[in-house]
Amino acid sequence: MELFAAALVASVLGSMVGLGGGFIFVPILRLFLGFAPAEAAGTSLVLIVANSASGAFTYLLHKRVHVKIGLMVALGGLPSSILGAMLAVRMPPKVFDIVLAVILVAVAVDLFWNAERRMAGRPEHDHIHRIKGMSYRAAVGLGFVIGLFSSLFGLGGGIVLVPSFLYFSELPAHAISATSQFAILLTSPVGLVTHALQHDVAFRDAIPLTLGGLLGGPIGARLSLRLKSPQLLIAVAVSLVVAALSLVWRHL
Repeated sequence: MELFAAALVASVLGSMVGLGGGFIFVPILRLFLGFAPAEAAGTSLVLIVANSASGAFTYLLHKRVHVKIGLMVALGGLPSSILGAMLAVRMPPKVFDIVLAVILVAVAVDLFWNAERRMAGRPEHDHIHRIKGMSYRAAVGLGFVIGLFSSLFGLGGGIVLVPSFLYFSELPAHAISATSQFAILLTSPVGLVTHALQHDVAFRDAIPLTLGGLLGGPIGARLSLRLKSPQLLIAVAVSLVVAALSLVWRHL
């Protein structure tokens, strides 16, 4: 029951801000359940796949997804998803936690201080079909980084994708969350399969994780549509800091 509740909360918040929920769930697996880094990453991807599937479906119904950009990101992310899973089994636990915490805090600080300024002058999300968004070549290159982070840390890749969309595209905040979920859906299953082949996935926990991901995805997506852009960005920053602190606390 506790695992389902944690997966549900992580899924709601992850879908709401487009990060996939792993940025909350991986620290839970590491801090409270004692999972090894590779097993935490692989098991988290069970939640990520379920969460991104339900969340992306909801966003697609509301026409918030920039499908072409999402497909280009996925194209670059498929091969690196395999590489990330292979690197995860070779990373020491302390290095895994500290590196992840530093990344989370760095992104959170940048979002908190700079994101609202970068949102100025962006088009309304109702006009997303008219927006090129970003270079498709850049989207493929970004996808490679996304796939690596997705499998290495079990985050789904949104930790890099959301800030990158914010800084290097013209997409509004709600389209950023939606397109991120869509790209995560296309890349994360490859990492999950690779982790499974390496025996890094705790399949005994698959049912509560899947249920939490499937239920939380649509809830988070609908909450996202009701919030203004600044609120979404603040939610991202606060969530990242909380996750980072929990990882560092493990080694104090």
